[in-house]
Amino acid sequence: MYKTTSLSQFNIPSPPPKTTILHRKTTSSRRLSPIFAVASTTAPPSRHQVTHSMPPEKKLKSFKSLESWVSKNILPLRKPVEKCWQPIEFLPDPSQGPDVFVEEVRALRQRVLGLSDEYLVMLVGNMLTEDALPTYQTFVNTFDGVRDETASSPCPWAIWTRAWSAEENRHGRVDMLMVEKTIETWQRESALGDFHYYREKNNPYMGFVYTSFQERATFLTHGNMDRLATKDGDPMLARICGTIAADENAYTRIIEK
Repeated sequence: MYKTTSLSQFNIPSPPPKTTILHRKTTSSRRLSPIFAVASTTAPPSRHQVTHSMPPEKKLKSFKSLESWVSKNILPLRKPVEKCWQPIEFLPDPSQGPDVFVEEVRALRQRVLGLSDEYLVMLVGNMLTEDALPTYQTFVNTFDGVRDETASSPCPWAIWTRAWSAEENRHGRVDMLMVEKTIETWQRESALGDFHYYREKNNPYMGFVYTSFQERATFLTHGNMDRLATKDGDPMLARICGTIAADENAYTRIIEK
């Protein structure tokens, strides 16, 4: 049973007054203009469902024959749950007591002052991708030959999809609070547009290849964010980005297999 800690006992310091606020640095010659999310007044063009871009019997036979191979070569790539990192490991911990917690919050605030506006824009972009990726599980479950119709199927393809989705969900939660509204607005407008194409094809080949290349892309971008955060003086954020990048790189091994 977890012990609940009341935050009311902590004297969390307020942000410094406006007259003494240190502004984040920018690498460009001008400040970035505010970005406002405006709901579109026009509906997106409708698309008709394209069913079965390849013969269903061929897909079923191929993926069924690969199940034992997946169990042997792909499922071992999963990290045991008890060894998985959790977002709270990177954040100030109130269970350590008021003094330590307040000091960690103060240190966090000081570190982020060195981050540029451009960096924060890129961070939001990365979180958009991570927060959307677990939704792919729903789409993968529509593919012929690999569907998980009960959400607890013992099929190796279904087991892999659930584990991958859980991993991605942690990536989207670890530094999510400050960008939650931005991400939700974006998702309502245009999220997952590219992946809709593969979903409409009901083709597991295209779906798994697409998501695997997504893993490679996010490995590169999170790795770059790691290096930039280190350069800007925020080692904890660098550690977060580096940890996520390592996870993404591990999942690219499905393509190597």
